[in-house]
Amino acid sequence: MKLSRAALLLSTLFFVGVLVWVALTAADEMPAHFDGSGQVDRMDSKLSFLLTMGGTGFVMIVLFASVRWWFPKLPAQFVNLPTRRMHEYWTSSENRPALNRKVPEDLEWMGVATMLLLAWIAGVARSTTGNSVSVWVFAVPTALYLLAILGYAAFVFKGGRYRIPND
Repeated sequence: MKLSRAALLLSTLFFVGVLVWVALTAADEMPAHFDGSGQVDRMDSKLSFLLTMGGTGFVMIVLFASVRWWFPKLPAQFVNLPTRRMHEYWTSSENRPALNRKVPEDLEWMGVATMLLLAWIAGVARSTTGNSVSVWVFAVPTALYLLAILGYAAFVFKGGRYRIPND
């Protein structure tokens, strides 16, 4: 099993574990939304919170976990790479199998980050006891998530991951 696939599985299990913890220990009503300053601005029933978070997580995991199945079926004209030369190289019949391995791995790592962020958000909502939390509780993990995703995307788009050999 690829490391990215194993990490995706573990992060998904962690997310599910956080939801189970919320289901077993949270009050009947819990914070469902925080404003930009960390103030709770909406309360929902525990069931509504779990259905929303669980549904969002389910959609995300189906997308990330199924990419190894659907990406190889994607016609070359739907594959977007930074340059025409890279597109021609990676979508050619001799290089497409390598592309079909690389893209799913990349998206699986993005899925890992997404599942961990969702687990963090669910855990913070469960742990909130007052009417607010420190804005840093959401700002730092969200900023780290965005930096990781954008940094990885920049690395990929600059050709680091999809560099054409002998270029």
